[in-house]
Amino acid sequence: MEKKFAIPLGLFLVSIIPSSFAWDGSIAMDADQRNVVLGQTIKYKGYLYGEYPIKDQNVLITVYDKETKDLILLDEITPSSKTEKYFENTAWPFTFEVSTFEDGFSLGKTYVVEAMYDDKSAKLDFLIQPDPGFTCLEMLGDDPIFVQTNKLKYDQGDVLMVSGCLSRDAATKEIHVTIYDPEGKIIGTSAIKPKSDRTFSDNFAINDKFGEDGIYSLEIDAGGVYYSTSSFAVPEFGPIALIIFAVSISLILVNRKIFGQMFNFK
Repeated sequence: MEKKFAIPLGLFLVSIIPSSFAWDGSIAMDADQRNVVLGQTIKYKGYLYGEYPIKDQNVLITVYDKETKDLILLDEITPSSKTEKYFENTAWPFTFEVSTFEDGFSLGKTYVVEAMYDDKSAKLDFLIQPDPGFTCLEMLGDDPIFVQTNKLKYDQGDVLMVSGCLSRDAATKEIHVTIYDPEGKIIGTSAIKPKSDRTFSDNFAINDKFGEDGIYSLEIDAGGVYYSTSSFAVPEFGPIALIIFAVSISLILVNRKIFGQMFNFK
């Protein structure tokens, strides 16, 4: 729950959730935002009032789906041993973060964050904004696989978000994702299951494995027959890198066309 993530591009819908503050007289909690995109981190600060045995009990943090009540995250936070003035009262502060990059979070859903101490609790909702309405299958066209990343250039600490969809011919139970560094070495792999609507998504943290400047490539393999490739730059993306990137994309498109003719893609 201490990770920080970049904001994906392209999600621009706005929904308003009232008040980012909760207080029942004994415990208070505030959030820096209540309306986020998937992959974003929310920062919380809370306060305990009264004579609390700080050394003997932690604040229990739970995050759950507001509709289904399914538990997403569970953690314990130790309040500070130093008091602060809050609303002119003496209180023990505690802080924590909730990253919507964790498994279990979905687009367009509302989640409840609850801080519990003894028999007191404070709750705040947050909404993960829904998909802006782009239909992957419409962008798929006649290709067997469509894949895209949320950015063309990444910096350290960003999140590489991969999404796409499969044609009916390319539908498979498992998709293999491989990431190559500028020298062609494999630096990341994963296996994901497409959803019932044939769409898929995955996430990779841009960390020290992406320490070399240059153009990285991402390969999607569906069943060993159908594949698609996309490229992105880390961490510099100046004029020279832009030229290299454009040439790389051109070569990918040429190779993809040749590959499609070999296997008679429609």
